[in-house]
Amino acid sequence: MDTRDRLLLGALAVDGFVVGLLSLAFVNSYVGSVPMPITAVIGGAVNGLLIWLASGLDSGSLRYLPLAGWLLAVAVGLLGGPGGDALLFGDWRTLLLVAVGVGVPVVLSWSGRLPVGRG
Repeated sequence: MDTRDRLLLGALAVDGFVVGLLSLAFVNSYVGSVPMPITAVIGGAVNGLLIWLASGLDSGSLRYLPLAGWLLAVAVGLLGGPGGDALLFGDWRTLLLVAVGVGVPVVLSWSGRLPVGRG
């Protein structure tokens, strides 16, 4: 793997972190009075895309760096704010976000549909 591939994998990991922050920030969205966790679906789809792109660069465990960045952002976001006033864990929308955000890359990986990387 050359330097360009490593930089691209790093950028994809940062993208995964940003997607994790944004999907967690908007998980409590409402349409009228109905909760709509559309960010769970969008986060899962974007995670699948990031893993797909990273798989084209590396066929080893480094292709999961975007998912690791996403998980880090979600884990930090679930810790709560100062004084523990913003705990989101336990809400069904947050659990759906974690299940779909991790589930889509896992299904892609297990199905063998990811491209074979160069390194």
